[in-house]
Amino acid sequence: MNFLRSSLPLLLVSLSAAACENGSGTSTGTASDTSTATDGATDPTTGNVAPTTTQTTEEPTVGTGTVGTDSTATTTPEPTSTTTQGVDTTTSEATSTSTSDPSETTTGETTTTTTGETTTTGDTSTGTTGEPASDIEIVITADNAYGFAYGTEDDISMYWGGIENTTAGQIFNCGEGPELYVVPYEEADNASFLYIVAWADSSVTQGVLARFRRKDGGGNFGEDVFTGTEGWEVCATGVDYQPGSGGPTLQVINEHIGKCNAGALDPNTTSVGWVDDVGTQYGAVAFGEDNTTPYNGGPMAGNEFPLVCPMDMPAEAKWMWFDWDPGNVQPPQSPFLWPGGGGNPDHQFLIFRFAAELVPIPM
Repeated sequence: MNFLRSSLPLLLVSLSAAACENGSGTSTGTASDTSTATDGATDPTTGNVAPTTTQTTEEPTVGTGTVGTDSTATTTPEPTSTTTQGVDTTTSEATSTSTSDPSETTTGETTTTTTGETTTTGDTSTGTTGEPASDIEIVITADNAYGFAYGTEDDISMYWGGIENTTAGQIFNCGEGPELYVVPYEEADNASFLYIVAWADSSVTQGVLARFRRKDGGGNFGEDVFTGTEGWEVCATGVDYQPGSGGPTLQVINEHIGKCNAGALDPNTTSVGWVDDVGTQYGAVAFGEDNTTPYNGGPMAGNEFPLVCPMDMPAEAKWMWFDWDPGNVQPPQSPFLWPGGGGNPDHQFLIFRFAAELVPIPM
């Protein structure tokens, strides 16, 4: 296969198209029905695009919010930068390893996509984790949109974004739902932090769900780490992007990482800086239900989401988002339920990060 690559490759595999129990078919829950998303939303830029498509993503020209004391103010455009993704998709009958159990294999139509961000920022060799070389495997889904990245505490060196889910199936179903990434050990050794950048439509529910683990060349895996594992931090930037916009560029994200590190964001519309699950008066990481709670007919606090394909996403993974008012967001409210009203009450877009050294190596 002839893949289009950048100098720092990352492999993304669209997970097996075979249907699975409790995760197949079209999801009918309104929690993920993105028919209320911004008109003109595009298909995800990775995994669901036509073969050999190269797409250029620029800073959105229209936003619905900005960092400032008034979230309803006219958006001030962020500095413009251009990032280019190269995508080469090959579809074939193949045998792929199930992500839920390394010993299981499924045979079906497997789509393999190699994506490369040709724009990099900062020093891409800023040190190592000191651990034995091992790939890092990541499975992610989001309601509605996200980008995956790795880098240092100070900035992101490589960014793949953004996946913008516009149907329930693209979030929850086997085959079209979660995306699988593999960071090769050559690059994983330089990644001190793993990042998820997230944004959502202003409707019904929002959250991200993920599993991280290291693997060696012999097919052995280290202990799983999930959204819901202690150690996650989030910075709520207060700059609102809607699905279909393409989300923030690498330059914009790195600018906000610097502001988050300095604790220099507006306290009225952001988290000011990084917060964890303990939180501050400006917000906290919110951990929600795990992937074992079937949908009970409609979104409600504690049961906001249908099950995500269990072949792809382990039961222990918990939905994660930002709690913009800790202590006061109580049932029937939830950080995962859109509170209604105008503006940007949950202070999106969100930057989540997790120290790579906390992902255990295979023993």
